[in-house]
Amino acid sequence: MQLRLAYTPADDDGDEDYWATRLHYQHAFSDRLRGRLILQMRDRGDFQYDYFRGELLYNFKKATDSDNWSSGVRFDLRTRRGSRAEEFAVNWTNQWDLEGGYRIRAILIGSRQFNSDGADPGVGISTRSSLSKKLDNGLKIGLEMFNEYGKLGDFDDFNQQTHQIGPMIGGTIAGFKYEARYLAGVTSQGRDHNFGLRFNKSF
Repeated sequence: MQLRLAYTPADDDGDEDYWATRLHYQHAFSDRLRGRLILQMRDRGDFQYDYFRGELLYNFKKATDSDNWSSGVRFDLRTRRGSRAEEFAVNWTNQWDLEGGYRIRAILIGSRQFNSDGADPGVGISTRSSLSKKLDNGLKIGLEMFNEYGKLGDFDDFNQQTHQIGPMIGGTIAGFKYEARYLAGVTSQGRDHNFGLRFNKSF
């Protein structure tokens, strides 16, 4: 079980600062199958329901001593507050643990909105990828990339797609795990600058 608290400062387009909190509960049914429930509340003067998501992860390929590749498929179903569209997504997640402390992660995501007049038709395609290395002093450094291509069979022009890339660093300080990231927008559709800082503490 996890409790997450997040703060997002306003952009320069008139949005307001807001806080959000998430409650995660997950359960492993076996060493290959895991379920997770996520409830998010968002601060709009007071904390209000934002969305509820259910996930089912099937880890069909586990790394072995002679094979460094693990892979799994995650199914997500998200229902949102108000008239916003619901969403179903399939995530194919892959990880390679290489020599020298290097790790590669790559995720292919297909998503479909439904149950709303404002639902975006078609299957959206996006990817997430990273290359990281764990240093001898415990720090982890890496490069991350987030990409959104448009609809399956009808990808947008490159400048209408969303591509972001940037460095990350992580480690432990005073018993807290932390991860900091910066993403730069490569195309006009993405944010020019995206900073993130995360702290984790286990009890």
